[in-house]
Amino acid sequence: MRNISQLTASMVLLATQVHVPFADIAAPATASAPAAVQYEVSLKTNTPEAIMIAGPKKPDYDAEVLAPLHAAQAEVARKAAAAKAAAKAKAAKLAATIVAATPVPGTHADWMRAAGIAESDFGYVDYIIDHESGWGVTKWNYGGSGAYGLGQALPATKMAKFGADYMTNPITQLKWANAYAKGTYGSWANAYAHCVARHNW
Repeated sequence: MRNISQLTASMVLLATQVHVPFADIAAPATASAPAAVQYEVSLKTNTPEAIMIAGPKKPDYDAEVLAPLHAAQAEVARKAAAAKAAAKAKAAKLAATIVAATPVPGTHADWMRAAGIAESDFGYVDYIIDHESGWGVTKWNYGGSGAYGLGQALPATKMAKFGADYMTNPITQLKWANAYAKGTYGSWANAYAHCVARHNW
């Protein structure tokens, strides 16, 4: 009896000083046993009942919904920024390898002829190359795409199989452009039509 009296006095003393919300600790929900509902329980001495069950505990929207959402959004933004920085660093590294081109003698027609382009296609080629690079052999797309050379190959390494000097030799670059035009569009005439309509190739 004495122990019960001491316990009662302790609980009364505790109840007059604190209002503690707590929840049942439940096992994770399964198909056969759903998760237990959480309730807010308060100890109050100024009510007819010392223990009052207020009802189902409302979720903390900020902590349970907004905080994880904001964390996920921040992670996506961080990854996008890291990918952009990596692409920029890669482009800068490639740009650093570009050396001044040794002038290749001859006219644009001479270059096209040496690259194996049919003279009947010279007009189409001239239009596309002028549009893409202005006939700048080491033209680098500083807008961020990484395209390079007369035909703005993306990436520049696509031209490597036509010659190790693809970074500086216009004939090597035109060999790649010739293969690209025919492989992608079927002919220089079709490539020209696409470029006129879409402003790219």
